Amino acid sequence: MVTPANKIISIQSHVAHGYVGNKVAGFVLQCQYWDVDLLNTVNFSNHTGYGSFKGQTTTGEQVLSLYEGLQDINVQYDAMLTGYIQGADGVEAMGKVCLDLKQRTPRILWLLDPVMGDEGELYVSADVIPAYRRILSYKKVDIITPNQYEAELLVGFSINNPADLDKALAVFHEDFNVMHVVISTFSFTKNKDFFYCVSSTKKSSKKPNFFKIPYMDSYFTGVGDLFSALLVDKIYRLPSGEPIEPAVSNALTIMEKVLDVTRRLCVDKLGVAVQGKIGDAETMKECELRIVECRQFYAMKDKNFNCETEISTDSQA
Repeated sequence: MVTPANKIISIQSHVAHGYVGNKVAGFVLQCQYWDVDLLNTVNFSNHTGYGSFKGQTTTGEQVLSLYEGLQDINVQYDAMLTGYIQGADGVEAMGKVCLDLKQRTPRILWLLDPVMGDEGELYVSADVIPAYRRILSYKKVDIITPNQYEAELLVGFSINNPADLDKALAVFHEDFNVMHVVISTFSFTKNKDFFYCVSSTKKSSKKPNFFKIPYMDSYFTGVGDLFSALLVDKIYRLPSGEPIEPAVSNALTIMEKVLDVTRRLCVDKLGVAVQGKIGDAETMKECELRIVECRQFYAMKDKNFNCETEISTDSQA
């Protein structure tokens, strides 16, 4: 017997060429048996890492108009995924959409990926920071997936040691009522061999869990978008009350396979391996995520990443 697919709305960027934002989420979620509605916050020729691009940003008014059209035909959803939005106007519109959907369907699952920057560099307008904080203050977000820099921007302080991390997680869990916090890239040090993914659940007596991840010798865009698309599916399918660590490990395992395939296929016209470099259109083009070629991985159940409850603050560890 054929069962209806779950329905999700994904509010993030779109590119004509390449794989970031909704170009990643749409296909990956469809492969995991989701009926996906895509609300695009930008419509660009390619992602900005190429050094040049053409296209338009969707205004907040346009986002709300598109949502109004969806409500006119009474579309209902089981989950929401929100990602890259360039300015506060768009972030606030996204917030209105998601808060309205939460009011209409309180059980709907909301994963918010606050895409703002990385490694100390902000690549959206600075006015999105207070806009995201306002959205979080309504206490309706179920899962948040910032990287370390984005988490620091949202809580308002640097995370340099375990005490800082505990304090930051408390802000998300207690002040913003976020059930699950997953910091996608994290480190107390500047170790160049590996970093961590951190997961934490509200009302859990356990300490945060750390997944150790080796660095890859290239630069890929859309990795966070892939992670959030995988994670919203894995967490949605968990039995009520189950810990999220198996879902995080599963998502990380799939990502490792996608990145391995992508890296092996990153070659130039002569068949020579290349590394992606920001601003270099040719290497960026060769190093786009191989989302289609990896379609067989998205439903896999493997969990190859073990979690730890403590990590060293020594950069040589």
